[in-house]
Amino acid sequence: MTALDNRARWWSRAACSTADSELFFPISSAGLAIRQMTRAKAICARCEIQQECLDYALDAGPIQGVWGGMTERERRVLKQRGRRARARLARERSADRAPAPQGAT
Repeated sequence: MTALDNRARWWSRAACSTADSELFFPISSAGLAIRQMTRAKAICARCEIQQECLDYALDAGPIQGVWGGMTERERRVLKQRGRRARARLARERSADRAPAPQGAT
């Protein structure tokens, strides 16, 4: 099974499949667009495949619209936090493995 087949399988169960697609792709981030994003996120919140959708959007990189209940900006922030947390963890692990200084007891 290809990745496309797998995506098609979960995508067909998406709550947004019967919703107005314009809700998920607002053209601005103010006014009516805020209400559209709020409605889109409410649809995502009750969707059985919300996590798969969010994972897809995070893996796909910068894609417009609300995916998995998050806007492009929210997903970017989430990814940045994840990168910082991974970097911090890597630094901590390397510090734990670093040899003790000579003469230390």
